[in-house]
Amino acid sequence: MIKTSGKMKLLLLLPAILPSLLMAAGNTAYINEIPDFTQSRITGWQYGHGSEYCAPVAVSNSLMWLTNFGSEQAGLAKLLASGRYMNTDIWKGTTTSDLLRGVDAIARDLFGGYKSLEYQGWKKHPVQFSTGTKVPDIHWITDGISRDSAVWLNVGWYQYDRVNDIYHRVGGHWVTLVGYDASILIIHDPAPRAGQSFANEYVYTSRIGGGILTGSLSGLPRPARGYLLLGKGMHLKRIADVAIVDGAVRFRR
Repeated sequence: MIKTSGKMKLLLLLPAILPSLLMAAGNTAYINEIPDFTQSRITGWQYGHGSEYCAPVAVSNSLMWLTNFGSEQAGLAKLLASGRYMNTDIWKGTTTSDLLRGVDAIARDLFGGYKSLEYQGWKKHPVQFSTGTKVPDIHWITDGISRDSAVWLNVGWYQYDRVNDIYHRVGGHWVTLVGYDASILIIHDPAPRAGQSFANEYVYTSRIGGGILTGSLSGLPRPARGYLLLGKGMHLKRIADVAIVDGAVRFRR
């Protein structure tokens, strides 16, 4: 029988405990540097007064920080929403596929290329950005926070049938992830309900233990187990009971 020292046992355990240690450490280095633009500041009927501009605004928060963009942020958000990039619909918003294609295109224009653009989640998306992971992993998500990278979360709005343990999707939203502290995600939320002035939103998370996600979109229904539930600190849309992370986009320039 081979005996191992206490130090050797710790080394053997490191691969298993390291993710938890990293998660506990947190990263708040950039939370006060990344902009927190409100989508209702996009005015004009041709832009739907910004009501469906959460995706281009969430991405513009990061791009304003990552590059010295020579324009006001409203101009960058409008550019991102244009047909050249995200092709945002003023009635339906921005799909995951269009956000990914838009980020790919503008990153090439701004930076001449980039290191990586990846997606985790169950929404339909171009295969070149796929990680093959349907349930977003919080360690993968938070690992995307650095001086040369960005993370955007696709939040699903759900009505919860407690009796049958069913989450029915009734809409979605995009936010900018700017930091984390243990299991708390720190976001900048473009929605007016999150306030008009700069604010770091500290959102408590937990993993769903069971149930079913349902809705009209392709990819549903599916098991809810493992998905991130966004609790205290998340500004819910009125029609929703809960918010769930449907997907996450991680970009590194």
